[in-house]
Amino acid sequence: MPPRLFGFADFSRERLHTEEAAITAEAAQRSADGDSDAAVATFLGKAGFVGTLGAPFTSQTAGRLLTNPAIAGLKLDANGDLVPAGHPGMISPELFATVLEQHSPKPRVEDYDYMLTAADLTVCGRCGIPLVGQRSSAGKPGYCCPDGQRQDRPGKCGSVRIDATLLEDHLGEQILARLMLPATQADLEKARKLLAAQLETDRSRLAEIEASMLELTAMVVRRELQAKDLKKAKAEAAEESKLIKRRVRWMAKAVATPITGDVEELVTWWNTSSAETRRGLALLMLHRIDVNTAGKGVRSIAPGRVVLWWRNEAPPAPIVLADA
Repeated sequence: MPPRLFGFADFSRERLHTEEAAITAEAAQRSADGDSDAAVATFLGKAGFVGTLGAPFTSQTAGRLLTNPAIAGLKLDANGDLVPAGHPGMISPELFATVLEQHSPKPRVEDYDYMLTAADLTVCGRCGIPLVGQRSSAGKPGYCCPDGQRQDRPGKCGSVRIDATLLEDHLGEQILARLMLPATQADLEKARKLLAAQLETDRSRLAEIEASMLELTAMVVRRELQAKDLKKAKAEAAEESKLIKRRVRWMAKAVATPITGDVEELVTWWNTSSAETRRGLALLMLHRIDVNTAGKGVRSIAPGRVVLWWRNEAPPAPIVLADA
């Protein structure tokens, strides 16, 4: 015999379990208001309730409960339509319809091509951590500091967020203004040469790391080195290689960015190119982009909100979290 459904006093569902029915109604309202199944499961647990088999609620079991027509006194007929089931319900059919709508598959949101997440170019102006691309609760693409409070770690910042289109449009305006300056072409070529040289240095370093790992492995075989020392060396080499490979990827894109032509041609190129190619030009022109905090609902970039560090000027100092 299957277990009784949470909220009912018996298998026949003729009577409600007063306390369980009340908390189910509250859980359904939370779901209708936008809470996730995981949040509802946490709410039920904190309220002191478990499933009818004695196990704590999970997102899956909470979701199954909330989408069971019986909690609204309904059932599915042979045609798949909701009809009265002949037993009491814990919530109204109208609230149940809202809960079902919350659980219906959402339309696929088109991927957003974030222009400024490569190469750690855009950072939090408060703590210096590279911003990541993330949609808001309303679904709008944005850049945010990832070091906020989370259940799996404390976090120290997370205070910076900015609309992606707002930031990218602002950067585009500033870059196009720079492209109008007479010295811009020479500055771009100088930056390209510097990055190309660094790119070769990094590639050589990667080859050195690979060769050194092969030699250390051979030393272990010859018993000239202990296996535990090789393991430690491999871990350090893997971390260094990861950082260098990330840098190599964005430098290669920047070095390959076309920078020939007059100012008008470059402006046209910027306006018609993909996010990836615009990113390459931004990498050639900028050391770093600092994004600082702003009030909620801000739809414009006030002076000081976004600080651009151009490559033809002195590089910026590292950002250190003030209260760290």
